[in-house]
Amino acid sequence: MVVRGEVFRVGDRRQPDGGPSYDFTWLNGPAGGTYGFTIGATSGRILRSELEVHARQFVEAFYGPGGIGGTDFPDHVPAEVERDPRE
Repeated sequence: MVVRGEVFRVGDRRQPDGGPSYDFTWLNGPAGGTYGFTIGATSGRILRSELEVHARQFVEAFYGPGGIGGTDFPDHVPAEVERDPRE
């Protein structure tokens, strides 16, 4: 799944109570593609469009004011930022 240029692998699994969980691995994110997040559903599966909303909110919070992006991962550059081709 690609959201705002950020690439996520989304896997699903069952929680102990039987509800679905979705694990988002941020492939082009910080920490060598090992960073991400998990959401759980209380009833039924979540549609792809809803998963995209969660990913978009995560990216916006990560890079937004008060987000941990600039503090915890200062060398990570958002995918939407054009890089100088000389780099």
